[in-house]
Amino acid sequence: MIKNSICAIVSIILSCSAVFFFHPIKNVPLLLLILLSIVLFLVIRTALPFWNEVRIFSQSKKISFLIFFVLFPLFVVVSVKGEQLYLLDNHLLVVGSVYLGFFATIVIIVAALIRIMLKVQLPSGEKKVAWWNLVLYCIPFLVVSIFFLVAFYPAAMTPDSLAQWEQSKTREFTNWHPVVYTWVIMALTFIWNSPAIVAIFQIVLLALASGFLGYTLERFLFPRKFIWLGLVLLALSPVNAIYSITIWKDVVYSAFMLLFSIIIFILVKTAGKETRNLSFLIMFVLISLGLVFFRHNGFPVFVVTMIMTIIMYKTYWKRLITVTLLIIAVHQLVTGPLYTKMEVIPSDPQEALSIPTQQIAAIVTGEGNLTDSQRQYVNRLMPLPLWEEKYNPYSVDSIKFSWGDYDRFVIYDNPKQYATKWGNMVLANPGLAAEGLFNQTSLVWQMNEPKDGYTSKYVTNIYLNNEFDLKNHILQPTITNLARTYLYKAEELKEIIWRPAVYTTLALLFIYIAYLRNDWRAWLLIFPIALNTGSVFVAIPAQDFRYLFSNSLFMYLAFFISFMTYQKSRQYNEQL
Repeated sequence: MIKNSICAIVSIILSCSAVFFFHPIKNVPLLLLILLSIVLFLVIRTALPFWNEVRIFSQSKKISFLIFFVLFPLFVVVSVKGEQLYLLDNHLLVVGSVYLGFFATIVIIVAALIRIMLKVQLPSGEKKVAWWNLVLYCIPFLVVSIFFLVAFYPAAMTPDSLAQWEQSKTREFTNWHPVVYTWVIMALTFIWNSPAIVAIFQIVLLALASGFLGYTLERFLFPRKFIWLGLVLLALSPVNAIYSITIWKDVVYSAFMLLFSIIIFILVKTAGKETRNLSFLIMFVLISLGLVFFRHNGFPVFVVTMIMTIIMYKTYWKRLITVTLLIIAVHQLVTGPLYTKMEVIPSDPQEALSIPTQQIAAIVTGEGNLTDSQRQYVNRLMPLPLWEEKYNPYSVDSIKFSWGDYDRFVIYDNPKQYATKWGNMVLANPGLAAEGLFNQTSLVWQMNEPKDGYTSKYVTNIYLNNEFDLKNHILQPTITNLARTYLYKAEELKEIIWRPAVYTTLALLFIYIAYLRNDWRAWLLIFPIALNTGSVFVAIPAQDFRYLFSNSLFMYLAFFISFMTYQKSRQYNEQL
C-alpha cells in the first residue's frame, strides 16, 4: 500500500512535469492529466523491479547502464524541446522541476521498455529457409509501392533527379551526384525511356531488401507472424511508400545500407562463421559495391566498418580483408581511371563546407566579434550586406547557390587561408558558431522541428516545366486520391514520421537492448548507420529527410535484432 501510494504521487508529479514540458499546464484538461497519471503509474510499477534485476549484469554492463541512463534521456529531453515561451514567466525552481521531472519520466519509460523487451525470449539457433520465402517476403513492399507508382506515374522527380536524368542523356558527367547512379539510369532508360523504369528498379531493390530481412529473420527462428507484421508496417510507412518511386540516389543508397546492415548482423549472429560460405562472400561483395558507389559517404562508411569487423572477427581476417581490399580496389579503379576516361567533372568542393559557411554566416549576421582582416575576407566571399539577406539558419543553399554574389574561388585559391580565418572566427565567437552548427544540423539530432525551421519531406510530381517535358499522368484517379490522402494524413504526425532523429533514437535504444541481451559486439550492428549519420552531420546542406532515409529503414532491423540472442545468456534471461 505504501509503495503504491508513493508510485501514485510520483506519477502525478511526473505527469504534470511532462505535460508542462510541452504545453502550459493551465490549458490542459484535468481528465487528460488523470489518464496520463494512471498510465505513468503502471509504467513506474513495471520499471521498479528492473533496478534490482540490474544486479545480475556484468560489471561492464552496469557501467554502461549508468552512462546510458544519463546520456540517452538527456538527449531525448534536448531533442524534443520546443521554444517553451510559456515557461519564461515561471520561477527558476519551477522550470528546473519541469526539466528534472521530464528527464525522470524518460528514464522510467525507457527502463520499463527495456525490461519488457528483455523478458521476451526467442529460440536460438537457425534453420534452412527456401529461397522462395525471400520472394514472398517482398510482396508487402511490392504491393504498396506499385500502388504509389500507379498513383503518381511515372515517378516523382526533383531538380536533383532531373540533373542526373540530364547527364544520362547528354553523357556529360559530373560527380556532384554519384556517377554510377547516372549510369544505372542510362542503362535502364535504354530499355524503356521513361522515369517509370527507374522507379521500378528502386521498388524492386527496396522490396528485395525487405524480403532479405524477412528471410534472414526466419532463418534465425524469429516467429513468422511477427516478421510479416513488421514487413507490412515497413511497406505501409509513408516514407517508404513515396520514396520508393522518387528518383534519388539516396533511395538506392539507403536500400544498400539496409542490406549491408543485414549482412553485418549475419556476421555477428554467426560469430563470423558465415564467411566460410562462398555465396555469402559474393553477396557481401555485391552489396558493398552498392554501398560505396551510390553516395559519396558510402566509401568511408564501408572502410571504417570493415576495419572494426576485421578487429572483432580476426579469426576470419583473411576472408574479410580479401573482400575489403577487393571493394577498395574496384572503387579506386572506377573513381580513378574510369572516371578520367569518361571525363567525369569532379564535384564542387563547396559541398563539404556547409557547416563552416553557416558558422561564418551566423557570426556575421549575429554581429559577432570580427577583426578588420576577417571582415575584409568575409566581404571578399560575399558583400557583407548580403549575408543577412542570404542566410537561412537551416540551409546553406541560399548562400551556396548565389552564383553572382558568393565567390567560392576565394576559398579554392587559398584553402589554408579560409581554414585559418574560419577557425579564428569560431574561437572568438563560440556561442554563435555553436548556434550555426546546431541549427544547420537540426535534422540529424532534433526530433522537434524548430518553429523557424522546416523539414523537406517528399514530392509527388515531376518538377514542372522541365526541359525534357516529363510529366505525371493520372492513370486511375481513385488510386491517386487515396495515395494523396494517405500522405496528407501522415502530415499530422510529421514530427514522428518525418524527423530522422526519431528513428535514430529508437535504433540506438534497440541496439542497446541487443547489447544487454548479448555482448559488446552488438555495437557493431549500429556502426554503419552511426558513421553515415556522422558524415551527414558534418556536411548536411539542408533539412532534407532523404539524407537520413537509411536510418528509418535500419530502425526496423534494430527492433528485430533487440529480441535476438547470438550467444548463450549469462543468467539474465533465466532469472527474469
